[in-house]
Amino acid sequence: MKNRYLIGLVIFLFSTAVFAKEKEYLLSVSLVGMSMDYSEYLSSGELFDTEESDFSGIVGVELGLTKILPTESRNYAQVGISYMSLAGETQYTGGIIGSGLGYGSYLSGTLDNIIDTEIEYVYTSVLENDFEISYGIGAGYREWRRELSATQIEIYSWYSLRPKIALTYKYNDFSVAACLEYQYGLNTEMSFDIPGTYAVLTLGAANITKLTLPLKYKYSNKINLFSEYVYEKQIIEESNVVDGWLEPRSEAYNQYLKFGAEFKF
Repeated sequence: MKNRYLIGLVIFLFSTAVFAKEKEYLLSVSLVGMSMDYSEYLSSGELFDTEESDFSGIVGVELGLTKILPTESRNYAQVGISYMSLAGETQYTGGIIGSGLGYGSYLSGTLDNIIDTEIEYVYTSVLENDFEISYGIGAGYREWRRELSATQIEIYSWYSLRPKIALTYKYNDFSVAACLEYQYGLNTEMSFDIPGTYAVLTLGAANITKLTLPLKYKYSNKINLFSEYVYEKQIIEESNVVDGWLEPRSEAYNQYLKFGAEFKF
């Protein structure tokens, strides 16, 4: 149900852009590859399991729509929305609870589906020597559906506040930037469904620190081509206990490669 509302919001904003009288919009479309490096730890601190993939293991698309808000000076602001959807498979390495065997005793593949959507406001100050500094705030929603088997499905989901700051350098038709962002998770949950049991656990926290390095090329007055490298560190803290079930603490060091185009309207 949450996904339907998010998709509906994206479609509404895209249609608004197409029929708006003032054509001050940027529409972006990109292909995305994700490399996952995820680890779960027992309360004792011992490694329990990992999920790993390369950039071709989890792939998808990202759509974005941005409205430019000019000011009286050279500075400007923008509001935007983005929606990313990824799917693929990771290599699971771990153990079976109660087997007495440790990490590495069980190997399998996990099917993964990830969505991440965000609404943001960013203000940019144009500096001398072709530099710009930007700072803003975003609000987002993230969901990870982790299908360890046909009978064991886990769904992690949370909202987040996302302050960010970026420095951009422009040279002729090129621009390169570095953007640092922190995502503070809200309403953090993990639900799981196995035969005979369904439960919703409250995660202790779900926060992400994110570094984005975009490179953009002005292909024409209406089209920009771009690529992005993204590195993020995700920390999920141990959950509460429900009917004897507990979600352990986890860390993930994820990377993304994005290649796409941006269209001006």
